[in-house]
Amino acid sequence: MKKTMAARWIRSYARCKQAGGLLLAFALMGLTAACSRDPADKELRTQATSSEAESRRVREEQKMRALIARLTAVEGLEHVLTRYIDSCQGPQNGSLFENNRSPYVLTCSMRADAYFGVRGEITEVLSRIRAAGIATWGPQDDEGRDMPYAAGTVTYALEYHRARGKHQDGTLMPGPALEAPGLRLDWDRPDLPLLNRIEEPAPCPETGSEVLYWRCSITPEDRMTVAVARTRYATVLTLSLGLWDSSADNYFTVLRRK
Repeated sequence: MKKTMAARWIRSYARCKQAGGLLLAFALMGLTAACSRDPADKELRTQATSSEAESRRVREEQKMRALIARLTAVEGLEHVLTRYIDSCQGPQNGSLFENNRSPYVLTCSMRADAYFGVRGEITEVLSRIRAAGIATWGPQDDEGRDMPYAAGTVTYALEYHRARGKHQDGTLMPGPALEAPGLRLDWDRPDLPLLNRIEEPAPCPETGSEVLYWRCSITPEDRMTVAVARTRYATVLTLSLGLWDSSADNYFTVLRRK
């Protein structure tokens, strides 16, 4: 009796194992078929360099250059260098067992970091940056004024420097970098509790096979380094463009076919 039950259990287990294997195989075949419907790299490269992609690419770079030019015009700032990266990538499908495939088969994004030397006091330059109206830095109230005690605003940055980075009870204040949709402005703060030091821009990296379009540049060619700029101006400031909530982030996309 025991031998008969054991034999039945073994046969049942074998059938279940076989059925499970078939289900897994069918699932993998389905996922493979779904992934195989993605366009070939050659087609995606053609789309990444299409007239529509180029038009949006030019428009975003012009917007970035215009913002950098407006900041350069602020008294007390001297442009040192700008690093641009523009790239397009293919579909990001993730794991075969995860339902997290991107809705896009092609995404193109642009990022720029502009570096400046600061002549004079940083607080005076920050006030001029606000007056230049380059962006709405940090949260504002209904009348367009900086929200009280809100990090990311010019008012908060000025208060941070006035208070030497500490609240009245001695606790540390959050960093004072200015933020706006798609933009971030930061600067050297070597003598304050939250030490901040602008780093040298990384060299243009090598591209991987998943990158379908790539352009990286650091200009001007005869640029000084950040270290030299710091020696000359004492303080270095950087403007980062193309961050979240920016039209340069995913400025050109191609939806996955259904």
